[in-house]
Parts: sequence; structure tokens; C-alpha cells
Amino acid sequence: MSEDTVTEWPMAGRNTELDRIEAAVARGHGALLTGEPGVGKSRLLRASLRRAAEKGAEVRLVSGAGICGADVSSLFTGWASGQGGERDAVARHLLDDAFPGRRTPAADGLQGRFVLGLDDAHCLAPAFAARLRAGVAEGRLTLVATVRAGVPAPDGVNRLWVERLVERMEIAELDRSAAADVVHAKLGGHVAAAALERLWSFTQGNALLLTELADSALADGSLRSEDGTWLWDGLNGRPAARLADLVHLRLGHLSPDERRLVQMIALAEPLEAELSAVAELTHAVETLDRRGLITAELSGLRLRLRLAYPLYRPVLVSSLPELTGLRLRRRLADALEDTGLRRDDDVLRMAVLRIDAGQLPCADQLQSAARTALRHLDFALTERLCLLALPLPDADIPTLMLLRGRALQGQGRHAEAETLFAGMSAEKGPTSTAVWAEAVQARSENLAWGLRLVQDAEAVLDEAVTAAPETGRGLLQGTQTVMMLLGDRLEEAAAMGETVLAEPRDPAVVQRVLPPAAFARNELGDAVGALALLQRCRPEPGVWSDEARLSHQLVAACAALQTGAVAVAGAILDGLPADTEDDRPGALWAASVRARLYRSCGRYADGIGLLRQVSAPPDTRDWLTTKAWRLAQMAGALAEAGEHAEAMRVLVEVRSEESGTVRYPLAADGVAMERALVLAHVGDLTGALHDALELGERAAAAGRAFQALTALHLVARIGEARAVVERASALARHLDSGLAALQAEHVRALADADGDALSALAERFEAMGLLPLAAEASAQACRAHRAAGRHRRSRATRTECQELLQRFGGTLPVWAALDKQGSEPSAELTGREREVAALAASGLSNQDVADRLGVSVRTVENHLHRAYGKLGVTTRADLAQRLDSRLSADGFGNLPAPAPGRTRRVQDAGPAQPRADRPGLVAAGRHSGRVGVGEA
Repeated sequence: MSEDTVTEWPMAGRNTELDRIEAAVARGHGALLTGEPGVGKSRLLRASLRRAAEKGAEVRLVSGAGICGADVSSLFTGWASGQGGERDAVARHLLDDAFPGRRTPAADGLQGRFVLGLDDAHCLAPAFAARLRAGVAEGRLTLVATVRAGVPAPDGVNRLWVERLVERMEIAELDRSAAADVVHAKLGGHVAAAALERLWSFTQGNALLLTELADSALADGSLRSEDGTWLWDGLNGRPAARLADLVHLRLGHLSPDERRLVQMIALAEPLEAELSAVAELTHAVETLDRRGLITAELSGLRLRLRLAYPLYRPVLVSSLPELTGLRLRRRLADALEDTGLRRDDDVLRMAVLRIDAGQLPCADQLQSAARTALRHLDFALTERLCLLALPLPDADIPTLMLLRGRALQGQGRHAEAETLFAGMSAEKGPTSTAVWAEAVQARSENLAWGLRLVQDAEAVLDEAVTAAPETGRGLLQGTQTVMMLLGDRLEEAAAMGETVLAEPRDPAVVQRVLPPAAFARNELGDAVGALALLQRCRPEPGVWSDEARLSHQLVAACAALQTGAVAVAGAILDGLPADTEDDRPGALWAASVRARLYRSCGRYADGIGLLRQVSAPPDTRDWLTTKAWRLAQMAGALAEAGEHAEAMRVLVEVRSEESGTVRYPLAADGVAMERALVLAHVGDLTGALHDALELGERAAAAGRAFQALTALHLVARIGEARAVVERASALARHLDSGLAALQAEHVRALADADGDALSALAERFEAMGLLPLAAEASAQACRAHRAAGRHRRSRATRTECQELLQRFGGTLPVWAALDKQGSEPSAELTGREREVAALAASGLSNQDVADRLGVSVRTVENHLHRAYGKLGVTTRADLAQRLDSRLSADGFGNLPAPAPGRTRRVQDAGPAQPRADRPGLVAAGRHSGRVGVGEA
């Protein structure tokens, strides 16, 4: 059976794979596509056959499953009698005596070539597979076939790739961006980032599951279009019958132990392998893992089991018989309690299992579970757990009320949350100081972020700080610092950091104040000061909360990036805890900061993937990142990667997110910067200039010097450097940042059209790891040199730019794009010049090169002279560096064979060194000629 049952979905997201298959077919090799069920091998096969047919090939498609039981002789008999249809027509081509002597044409193109598409080649009978291998080996046909990973294939099929008769290609599941392309192609219009992430998360990019899930959501109306945007909130209720049938079909036949194990994993995923309920099913664990139905992952010292695809979970749970479900839930809850409930997640899973099994945990367990659910941003579950715990006699009512209020706030029920928080903050008698302070903090945040009453929130805080005892006052200072950020009072927020460090304080106070205070200092442009502030009080394990330690590290990474210390920022981010769940606020922060790092290095795809991953959780509305800001970052990264249409669509979603939240100036201007960047990349330079100039003025007025300089830097990059050069220089003088200094110098060099300065800046950007900026500066240097008539320097910087682009796999932005190389014919080396240059760069003397090529030394010197001029180099060392990437890219890696009678080999010759006392000459070993290197 073909794995692709949804034929109406357009082919998308697989251009790279299709291009590889097409290239293999063009070379006459063919391809063997292997991958897990449902990844889309069959669709790739059909699409590749369509491409081959469009290029003139004769193509046929057959299923290995359909002929695996047939005998070759019977197929031939059917053909001879004129029966058997298309399948026998394919067999005609495969049988030796049907087309004796047929060969695949060697000429370019596919005209007259026979290309066979064979689906499910692992199902072929051994005799047929052997005959197929012989046909491919003798050049009778070009084969494109699919094989299911992990399934034994006949020897003839395996020999195809072992003997390199076909190219074996692993077809992986769709990544997030490719899945987005597939969904966009089907639905049209804009699909909300959160909807795309939910679809991918349920299916992990399995093409068949993705299309079936989307079709099911379209059918039940949950995947819907509102105001031109497709939205999907996830699976609600029982999955549709077709979707459930597909999942059960993929699970296949399960033994009783295997079925019990997958049911338990579905109920309590991830499930520890050492649990008593699982340990007794060890054989089932191994067989399910071998079949790819479950996955095993190490978390610390724990081996945790998950279903292969999250979509399996709701299907298995919904199909579970009621009594079986009760029994398994109680068995798992008992097993978790037997482990001692060592992790917060253990308590949450145990509590949910008990409740769903009709048992009520104690109040302490419910409270602990509610706190964990809140950290996972599962607000509905948090409220449910609190409501169950509140009536119990031993319940901690103030804490449960506080947790419930946070859950109401997370669900957008801000008026209800205000009523609850106001009542708690008004009564200090029966409530501990710490809980009362948290209630005041929660109320002020709800007023500011939820109800958009920032002044009321500040008044509540001021009144509480005045009336609070010392302990409570200190706890509220962290919230005051955040409110200062929200009000764009960055200098006051930065001063709070010095205040709490000036005298001994409760660590709980320091950890709440220090990260936002350092963040404020960083945004004021004092990144070095922010790092110094953080260094004065490092997080203490066991004293600082996980959230505080994470925010401390992330602010340090932000500050390191702002100084240009990309490697330092990367090291900080690599040191973050590895077990942070994707749906926690800390993971949202980490993804936002790490995406900035990836983008600065040119790793756009990685940045986009991270930002897609954190687009589904609700907006936490905190000081380090907001959902609108993360979406805007995604739009900027998409634009940088050349995905301009989707970048513009995401900007529409950003506006919608911003309209429903309080204005956070720092985040709003971060969004504005990304919007200007997107406009510039799509070619709207006028709109980009307007927005960037406006942002620069606004940020400078608020004291956010680095943000202002970054905006002016964009203005200069897209063509108006002279208008902003003095302002950029003035801003940079007040910033203690290596990156800020480079940005200001870049603006100055662009204003002066100084090619040498731009080349030097490119090297410094490259040294920092900022490859996109380095490539852009090289391109700008190329244009500046060409305008000044320095054509050799122009060609050299063009080459440098191309090498930088190859290093990170990017392209130049539209405003820095260079003319095609063909516009300067002299810059292209001829074939002979390439040969001479390659041999000279390898260390051979001019005489040796002449002997190898059978030409005179003077001819070699002339060719070298022209090559030096075209490449813009003056020494053989530079020549080797320039040619290294060009030769490998253009296929000149193989040097000419030595001339007859010559035995000296390239590796025997040491590299020739230029004469330091005469830089205008090239020392080329014995009989070297003088090569002029003056400016062209």
C-alpha cells in the first residue's frame, strides 16, 4: 500500500530533495529513497517522474508490492499475449530479451531515456530484484525507487546502492519551515504561526500525519480562516474516525503487552522505564522501540519513553475502554508514588492520573501540581487543581487563591483576577508577608499587562511598599523594577541594581531585582556595565530560583552580544539547563536570545526554527520578551533568509498581537526595528528609511542609545549614510561596546565611500563571527573600489564577499546586491588560466607548470599575470587562498596529468614564498618570471 493517501495536497517543502533526485537521474545514476513510513517518499517519487517526463524521458511507475509475488516468466507470458496492462509494459522494459541492447543515452538531457519509478522496492521478489539490478547495471534503464527504512530488502535492491548504481537518499521528516510551506501551499493566505507550530508538534513533520491532521481539522471546522488568517487551537475532543483509523493502522498488530505499554505511555507521557509498571514489560519496550512506535530519551539518569508521534496520544486515550483506563491510571499513579515523587513533574502526572481515575490526592499534592501546571503555562489545568484543593481541610487557601488568580490571568480573565488579587492584598492579617507581597505583585502585573492600567499598577505598588514591613518591601522592589521597564524609565530601573547591592540584602530580593536592572543598563547602551553588575552577584545554586538563574544568564548573553562578543554569548547559552521544557516561560526567553545569536552569525534557518517552536504558547507578557516581539523576530529572520512573502504575512500577525496588549516601549521599538528590516529586504527602501529614522529618534530620546544606533546603522546600510553619520558617531561615543564602534565606523565608511575602510570592517566583522555583516561590507567595498576605478581591488573584494556568503550559505540583501559576475567579463578565468593558477598555487615553479602543460615559461607567466589581475592578488599564497573555494565550487579540483617524461609530483614541491623585500614581484622557484602586479 502506498504511504500517501492524500493526493490532493500540492507538492511543497521538498525542493532540495527533488533537485537531488533530478540531478541523479540526469547523471544516469538514479536514486533509492529510503525513510520512515509517511515521510512522503511516494510523493517524491511521483514528482520526480513528472520532472523527468517534462524533460523528454519515457517514464513508468510500478509498485513493488503489486508484483512481489509474481514470477518473472509469468509476467513475460502475459506481455507476449498482449495482456497485463501497464505493469506488464514495465516488465517488457525489464526483461533482457524484450529490449536487447537498449542503453541509456549518454548525451545531456533525458530525451529517449527510460526512467522506471518503483514504489516499495523492498517488497520485490528476489528474482525480480536481481533482474532489475542487472538492467540498471547494463544501462537499460534509470531507476528511482523507494524503500521503507528498517525493513529488509532483497539482495538485488541492496546491491543497487552498495555498488553505487543508484544514489541512496535518506528522506527525513519535514522540518518546521518545510511543513509551513506544505500547509501554506494547501490553504493559501496566511497561517498563524501558532497554528503551524501545533500542526507540526502533533505530527513531528511526518507528511502523511500532517496532511491527515490538517484535513481532519478542516472538516470539523477547527482549522478556520478569520480575517484572512488561518487559525487552529489544537485537537479538542475525540479525534475524527479517519484520523483514529490511520493511527491504529500505523501501530499495526500489537501483542497484549505492547498494547498495554503504549496505552500507559499515552496516559502518562513521558514514562520512566524504571517504573515498576513498565519494568515488567521490558520485552515490549524493546520491540516497540525497534519498530519505531516509541522513542527513548535520557533525562539525567532517567530513561524516559514517549510515543513516536504526539498525535498517537489523543487517539489512544480516546479509544481506551473506561474500565481499562481506570485500572491503568491507578496502576501508574501507584508506581509514580512508589518512586517518591522526586520531581515536580512526577507530582503533576500522579495528581492528574488520580483525578481522572476518580481518586482525590491530598491538598499538598494538588497545590504542588498546580504550581507545576502554572509553570508549564497550562492555565486551565492549574485552575482545575486549585478548585479541587480549596475545599480540603488542610488546604493552604492563600497560596491556592494566588495560584488560581495567576491561572485566571493566563486565561485572559483579568477582571476576575483583579477581584481576587485585590481582596488578598487588602488583608494582611491571616496571610503571611511573603504571600501578601506576591499577591500585590500579581495584582500590579495583572493591572499593567492585562488591564493596561499601568498608572494604577504603579500606585498599588507604591502604596504597598510604603506600608510593607522590610521583608515585603524588598520582595516588591523586583516588581517595581519591571514596572520601570514597562514605563521606559530605564535609568531608574538600572539604579535599582546598585541599590540592592549597596548593602546586605535577602538573596530573594537580589535575584528579583538584579536581572531586570542589568537588562535596563544594557538597553541604555552600557553592556559592559550590565555584565559587571551581573558579575558582582552570581546565582547561587540552591538559593536562587531556576527562573532567576535563567534570567541572569540570558541578560548576560544579551549584553555579550551587544558588545560583539558572539563567542561569549554562545558559551553562555550553551551552558543553559538542557531540561527546560519548551512551553515554560524560560524557554521562550532562551529561544528569543538564541535566535538573535543565530541570526547575527547567518544561521537563519536555525533561528527561524527556534522562533516557530515558541510561537504556540500564550503571551506571557514579561519584561524580557513578548509574543509580538518574538513573531517580529521571526519575520526579520524570514526576510533575511529570502522568505519575503511569509515575512510580510507574519508582520500582519504581529500587528494583531500588538493591538491586544499594553504598549511596552522597549518591545514595541524592537518590533519596529524588525519591521523596518523586513521592508528593506523586500525592497521598500523608502518605507524602511522612514521607519528606521523615526525609531532612531524615538529610541535616542528615551536613552536607548544602542537601539537608536542600530536603527541609524540600518539607515546607512540601505543608502542614506551621509544623513546619519554624525548622529551615529555621537551615539557610539557614549557606548562602551566594540560592536557599537564598528557600526559607527561602518556608517562613516559608507558615507565616505571608502573601499579600504569597508574591506577592513569586513575583516573585523568576520573576526567577531558576524558573517552576514562581513559579506555585506565586502560587497559595499567592491562597489566603492569599482566606482573609484580600482578594478583589481573591486574584483578581490567581490571574491571575498562570495567566499563569506558560501561560509554561511546566505545571499546579499537587496540593497547590497552586486551585479552578476558576467557584467565584468575580465573577472572570469579562462580554462587555461585556471589550470595554470591551480598548479602555481599548489607550489610548482613556472618551469614545472610549463613542463606539465607542454607550453613555454613565457606563456605560463602571461597566464599568471592575467589571473593575478582578475583575482586581485599579488602573491602565490593569496592565489591559493582565492582559488581554494573557486576551484572546488567550479569542479577544478583535479589537476592536469604530468607531461610525459616528467615525474615530479605536486606534493613534492614546497610552497613558494614571496620575496618580502620586493612585494611587487612573485618568487616562483627556479626560472621564475617577473609578474607585474600594479593596479589595473
